[in-house]
Amino acid sequence: MSTNAKQRERREAAEKSLLDLIARFESEETAIEVNFRNLVNSEGGGGKSAHAIHPYPAKLLVNIPQFFLAALPPLTGSVLLDPFCGSGTVLYEGALAGLRLVGSDSNPLARLITKAKLTPLDREEARSHLEHVMAVYPLLPPTIPDVVNRDYWFSERISEGLGRLKTAIERNVPSKYRPVFDVSFSATVRRVSYADPRLSVPVKINPDRSAKYGAKGDEVIRRLARLAEIDVGAVFWSIASQNIQRCPEKGQWFVPGQPEIFSDARSLGIAEASVSLAITSPPYVGAQKYVRASGLSLGWLGLTPNCKLRPIEQQSIGREHLAADETLEPSGTGVAEADRLLEEIAERNPLRARIAQRYLLEMRDALSELSRTMCHDGSLVLVVGPNLVAGLEFPTPSYLQKMAESLGFATQLHLIDSIDSRGLMTKRNRTAGMIQQESVFLLKRVRTIA
Repeated sequence: MSTNAKQRERREAAEKSLLDLIARFESEETAIEVNFRNLVNSEGGGGKSAHAIHPYPAKLLVNIPQFFLAALPPLTGSVLLDPFCGSGTVLYEGALAGLRLVGSDSNPLARLITKAKLTPLDREEARSHLEHVMAVYPLLPPTIPDVVNRDYWFSERISEGLGRLKTAIERNVPSKYRPVFDVSFSATVRRVSYADPRLSVPVKINPDRSAKYGAKGDEVIRRLARLAEIDVGAVFWSIASQNIQRCPEKGQWFVPGQPEIFSDARSLGIAEASVSLAITSPPYVGAQKYVRASGLSLGWLGLTPNCKLRPIEQQSIGREHLAADETLEPSGTGVAEADRLLEEIAERNPLRARIAQRYLLEMRDALSELSRTMCHDGSLVLVVGPNLVAGLEFPTPSYLQKMAESLGFATQLHLIDSIDSRGLMTKRNRTAGMIQQESVFLLKRVRTIA
């Protein structure tokens, strides 16, 4: 069977599945449990695809955008938006479909990974630049930025090796190849650090706690011994070589116009009613430490102002550190059920109530901007899960659904999918709980809000 025939068959199967799910949802009037891994077999989610160029916490399951891009095929050249694009899973799949791409993320590392995924390469030329970097880096002086607690996370020998690589990349790699080289350097940073490789947020390996590491504890401890002898350049060469092969090749696809990647989902620099399809998974309240998880890379890439992560975190929705003036808004969130729950949370933990309310207020702003940019009858796929706040169940999916409906969207479908990967199951606060399932809403933009 030809590639075009396979794609047509896949689209037809996805379209039928979606219509069946919508009909069932309308009949049963309750969320439907599905398994997206069964709905669509992922093509491109493995280690050989661009999705594997850099680790990133809480990556969206690639089957979800693949299913909806097949079931809701927008016209080639129309706009696909992901206002919380993370490491670019949705946008990369949209590029494969030939769509114009608009994304946003507050984390500079996420924007860099996304840009690398969406930058077609002349692979032969990229390998030539890699060979040159490998030839000259041992001879160059190290460029070592102000990395937070650098001596805690890296030996001096490894820091010097990373610094020489940084100098070589900055001096010898042309700008159009910098994204894939910088992403490969970032992945190298984490690989040669003292951080436990099993955890998204950096936690230093401690030999005295090996008994608590479980079945793979011995392997984690052996990692420390390997770091004493590890060749930083060889690690970088291996990662960069694989990433050059994983990234799209020049001429592999045609995406009309350059992808537009912004830093704030609440302020997208695109025209009103210009988006036909949006697929996104917003951050979770009290569930993930996205900026801290990126801290080592951000430091070595020179992206932490004054050697501090807080300025980046302050731009993030779902953050756990608030300014003193970010108090509880007496007018509430606009969702009565949420306001009642926030009052109960405030009695247990006033700070957690402030954090949760600020999250909902900022998500309302982001959904309002999303509503502004979407055309009439445009489709929004919203992927979000519940968790606990101060030990109480916090039904984020229901709250965001109500907000979206108040901003001009109508719910066509509500699916629930279990989360097998532990990438989303990281505690932020001891009362935050684990995210074990997520809701997937299909909403249609049906009316304009004055």
